[in-house]
Amino acid sequence: MSPEKPSDADSRDHSPGQANAAEERSDDPARRGDPHGSAGRGEGSRDPSPGRGKTPTIENLRVSAPGKMMIAGEYAVLEGAEAIVAAVDRRAFVELREGPRAASDKPEVQAARETAERRLGAIDGSLELDVSALRSGDRKLGLGSSSAAAAAAAGAVYAAHGLDTDDPAVRAQLLEDAFEGHRSIAPEGSGADVAAAVLGGFVRFRRIGLDVVTDSLSWPEEARLCVVWTGHPVRTSDMVAKVRELATRDPVRHDALIQGLGEAATGLIGALEDRNLQGIIHGFEHHLIAMADLGATAGVPIVDPITEQIQQLARSHGGAAKPSGAGGGDVVLAVFQDSQDEAGFRSGCAEAGFELLSIVVGDVGERVER
Repeated sequence: MSPEKPSDADSRDHSPGQANAAEERSDDPARRGDPHGSAGRGEGSRDPSPGRGKTPTIENLRVSAPGKMMIAGEYAVLEGAEAIVAAVDRRAFVELREGPRAASDKPEVQAARETAERRLGAIDGSLELDVSALRSGDRKLGLGSSSAAAAAAAGAVYAAHGLDTDDPAVRAQLLEDAFEGHRSIAPEGSGADVAAAVLGGFVRFRRIGLDVVTDSLSWPEEARLCVVWTGHPVRTSDMVAKVRELATRDPVRHDALIQGLGEAATGLIGALEDRNLQGIIHGFEHHLIAMADLGATAGVPIVDPITEQIQQLARSHGGAAKPSGAGGGDVVLAVFQDSQDEAGFRSGCAEAGFELLSIVVGDVGERVER
């Protein structure tokens, strides 16, 4: 499956929020309205909107935001390394319904709403969440449903205030609010998934303290991606906790392994910039090895036996595969340099009983549906 390119309006992966007031300068991309610059999270950056203090008239509206697929930089992104994350065409939907103001029972929705309202002003009505597209029945797929929900909820507040989230400067603020809202209920995450949900496409992401630095990446059309379901979900927090234990138990070894993952991400970014298809495949292989080493040392199956089988199958067809996200289950991402190799892998998955998911990687970001 070849990745679908976002429209020009949505090629703004991982847009930055506004810079901290103490750090404002005219050459900051975020200050110029470029969503691919860096973003501070300081309170001094929260400029009020012209609509602040007014309660807008609410008509039912629906906003969506995509789930995510981690391409590179898992675990290392939590330590300040670069990562690549992409939006997928499975989306969370938030509907703003007329009526009295009502709190959501979904903490990520409520937190993102309140964060956006602190900037723009309160709105009436209730926010109703639908993340069924990011699941398969009762199965969690590991596509970042909570971050997509936060992005859609913040987007609903912006849309209710009449703001155009296709405007890069507005979208930069939306990313800041979705990031802050989601972080308040999931502080252990990097925020890369939130950036993918707001901005869409393929995003180069780095977190430095409470700041994020983002840029869009172009994915070569020839590099074919396939998403494979491992057959079992995994709790990301449990995997991360084991790696954190390693950091406490053996910080030197932990840091060396994280550095290896960071180098794998940097290498893959370089291959993408050079449009080097063989380099992209090598980058996936490098990641798989680095993730397996981290898991073996931490005592957690980041690369589980199913993932190893999928990688062997991908390699036999000229490609490579790696976990997307924390590993240990959920989904595996495979890459090939032409459609013939991809077709052979798909046939092999069918014969082996592996479930290929119908997912487009590189979809558009948050948008108003109506």
